[in-house]
Amino acid sequence: MSMVAKRPFITDVSIEKSIQILADPNVSYTLLYWDIFSVGATARELLAFGNAKWSNELVHTSRVGVNEDPWEEGKIPTPFGVIPVLKIVSPANEEVLVAESMVIEQYLAKKFDLFGDNEWEDLTIRGLYSNIHFFLERSLTKMTWIVPERRKRGTEIFLQHFLPEFIKDHEMHLKANGSNGHYIGERLSLADIHLANVIDHFAHLPIASLIMPSFEKSDLISKVRANVERHPLIAAWRASEEWESLRQGSFACYKKSALPDEDAEAMGLSKEE
Repeated sequence: MSMVAKRPFITDVSIEKSIQILADPNVSYTLLYWDIFSVGATARELLAFGNAKWSNELVHTSRVGVNEDPWEEGKIPTPFGVIPVLKIVSPANEEVLVAESMVIEQYLAKKFDLFGDNEWEDLTIRGLYSNIHFFLERSLTKMTWIVPERRKRGTEIFLQHFLPEFIKDHEMHLKANGSNGHYIGERLSLADIHLANVIDHFAHLPIASLIMPSFEKSDLISKVRANVERHPLIAAWRASEEWESLRQGSFACYKKSALPDEDAEAMGLSKEE
């Protein structure tokens, strides 16, 4: 039985000290998350984009349910018993915790100037980002991590309704900005980076061949993805051995979400997929 541990935000590091740490330009960052992309991918890419001093603290998906798994034995406490968690570490090794992926990503985006130049751009980028994020969450809860006998129906609904509607909406917004491969203006924003990473998430699913062609056929969305991938700091991160290890971990983890053989065959998937 899982004994996942929890801990409060308020610890022996005072609130006043925490405020000082958050304002310190010399902090480092540690992202606590599974050894896969999923909802940790955007935060990692933001840290790379910001040229921050950071590291991964990985919880290994292959160890879940196995004896001596530190996560299930309650040896990795977090505010809500879930990850990701961002640890902001002072030069004196004092920590401030940021919990929940959306909060982490928006904190880092603000830190690295990815919310635009004015309040309108800020609000618009946040709205686009939120829509992209809940598209991912909807796929996880309605299609990927559900009981096997319901996955085929969940996948059909996703492919027939959620995916085309998402692409249509986002092509509209990208076209309104001049079809230049950015949501706002002519530079990267949180929305751009999040979109690229959410698309990458789908590329690592057993049903990727059913999903990815829809993204790839969209020139407007493909431009965003290309702009993100060609940024020098992001490209360097994606060329690293650590990134490749997370990529392989994602393939391995999501094999568990595969459709039952009969349903996969009915949807035209090969056994290799």
